[in-house]
Amino acid sequence: MSMFRRDSETGEEIAHRVTTPNGKTIITATNDEFWRQTPGAEVEEVRGYSRTDGFVVERTVS
Repeated sequence: MSMFRRDSETGEEIAHRVTTPNGKTIITATNDEFWRQTPGAEVEEVRGYSRTDGFVVERTVS
């Protein structure tokens, strides 16, 4: 079972790509609001699918 929410229309998994204030990039299934409130962090919604070795980003949602 995936920890990411799924878009009911497209079947894509929904995640957020966060670039932290110190330049690290992470993919998160939760806490996007925490990062949106963090000064210097950049957050964008991404769609794709999860694998055992991580999340594969297929596209960015504007």
